[in-house]
Amino acid sequence: MIATVSFVPLGVGSSLSTYVAKAVDVIRASGLKHEFHSMGTNLEGDFDQIISVVKACDEALVDMGASRVLIRLSLDDRRDKDSSMEGKKQSVRSKLSQG
Repeated sequence: MIATVSFVPLGVGSSLSTYVAKAVDVIRASGLKHEFHSMGTNLEGDFDQIISVVKACDEALVDMGASRVLIRLSLDDRRDKDSSMEGKKQSVRSKLSQG
């Protein structure tokens, strides 16, 4: 399963990079394959692993002082063939125009 997740802690001011960094640290510590990008983080794992990491990130942000955390989570549960983050990127790259 491939997921993308982003966290928006509320009640902590307008600069969120410290909170985003904490969430990325939690994700890294989980051992799940992941890709951090400017608007969130992609995860690769099974459903229970992904949900467990999302929950751990939420709890970490609350522990840092967020009074509320908005979580945007999108899951791709493809069952007809193996799917990976890299495979999805390769599929698109193979179809890009060369000019």
